[in-house]
Amino acid sequence: MRSISKLACSLMLGVAGVAMTSAPAMAAKKEKAPEAPKLEMSKGFIEAAQAVQKANTAKDFAAMSAALPAADAAATTPGDKYTAGNFRLAAGLGLNDQAMQRQGLKQMLASGVTPAADVPKFNFFAGQLAFNQKDYDDAITYLQKAAEANYDGSNSNLLLAEANFQKAIALSGNTGQLSAAAKPVALQGLTPLKKAIELEKAAGRPVPAAWLSRGFSMAYTAGAPDAPQWAMLQVETNPTGENWRQLLRTFQDRNRSLTAGENLDVMRLMYQTGALQSEYDYAEYADTASKLALFGEVKSVIDQGRSNGKLPAGKLNDFYTQATGKMTSDKASLTSAAADASKAANGRTAAFTAGAYQGYGEYAKAAELYKVALQKGSVDAGEVNTRLGITLAMSGDTAGAKAAFEQVNTGARKEIAQFWLLWLSKKAAA
Repeated sequence: MRSISKLACSLMLGVAGVAMTSAPAMAAKKEKAPEAPKLEMSKGFIEAAQAVQKANTAKDFAAMSAALPAADAAATTPGDKYTAGNFRLAAGLGLNDQAMQRQGLKQMLASGVTPAADVPKFNFFAGQLAFNQKDYDDAITYLQKAAEANYDGSNSNLLLAEANFQKAIALSGNTGQLSAAAKPVALQGLTPLKKAIELEKAAGRPVPAAWLSRGFSMAYTAGAPDAPQWAMLQVETNPTGENWRQLLRTFQDRNRSLTAGENLDVMRLMYQTGALQSEYDYAEYADTASKLALFGEVKSVIDQGRSNGKLPAGKLNDFYTQATGKMTSDKASLTSAAADASKAANGRTAAFTAGAYQGYGEYAKAAELYKVALQKGSVDAGEVNTRLGITLAMSGDTAGAKAAFEQVNTGARKEIAQFWLLWLSKKAAA
């Protein structure tokens, strides 16, 4: 009952509407227009700029704006052009005109005589203003320079990342999905986002959950190879049910050939972490457990879904009725099955019977039989150790569970065991 990509569907719907914010927020900051350094200016420019200066002194920013074209036309030297840009920035600030502010900053930067100390700052604000005006190409050009100069901590990298993401979204027509042409652009945004996260950590500040969520969403929808690492970061930082769901669904999507048994142990972790979020999730778990004759587990998972409101009344009734109808006779057979397991030449009966006990929540008996199965052999040691770890964890033996999970060293089960170990560490830290 695996979905083609239930996780992809949920993420794609949110790509266009979720943007990161930094602290301080990424709204355009108003700063006083910088005082121009002493520069060589031409006589013609000085004469043309008199009207601009007079309006500036009077704070008549409309008149200042009207006089600027004449000053621009007379500007010939780098000093002229820097000063004209400085006037334009001042007028833009006075009129609260971001387009004018941006143009002024660009003029000053293009003059070639901007003081070195101001260049990173001017690049940042020019990029920020371009971002606000949805000119993402221009935003990326200037923000890249600000980020390379490490301006304003993580903020320049964060805004550079979002400029790439928003460009990718715009290239996709704001559909909530990413087109083939947009995916490489989105991938380019992940590098500065990682840098922003590194800078926050280095400064001893907690990384906002929204940054990690944005990184995972863009990485996943862009098909980035490191999408699983973004999902893991989310869980390590903020182990919510939704973040666990994204991590485990990403794992399933990367491993389409999981056996029913492997998928069952993933679903068991989803159950424990609150990652079962929809009717589909519960149906997948119930279907998998039913096919493996784990009737107690079918009942338990459906009961959970009904109690937390994720399963509407009457849903999965066929699974529930079948499971509850077989539980009495199934449970009655376990005592003799356990006795047979102790006499068997191999551990297969012990492992199967342990699974049934596990499904009924009888973890001590299940753990005992899993140990018998490992001792007798002829079983999948990775599967049995995974399940021994789960039963020990459920019974409160954290050290024993950790030891069992650490015995799982190959294939998809190695990663499944690592997920369970992560859950144990988060549970211990809670």
